[in-house]
Amino acid sequence: MKDIQMIIEEYRDADFETRQYLFLSHRSLRNEFLEIDQQDTAAQLSAAPAKNKCCMRGFWGQSWMGAKP
Repeated sequence: MKDIQMIIEEYRDADFETRQYLFLSHRSLRNEFLEIDQQDTAAQLSAAPAKNKCCMRGFWGQSWMGAKP
């Protein structure tokens, strides 16, 4: 039988399909596997550039209702 640390490292380095297999095969390690997945997701999100979808380019000072001061 494999050592627990060895299984966790294998999970950390595995692709999606292998991670699924390990997750289903080692019920007692699921909490550790979930923590690894959360850390990976957080790292991916922090590495991605933020997109500013709420941009008001050039509209400052204009009325939303169309009335001119």
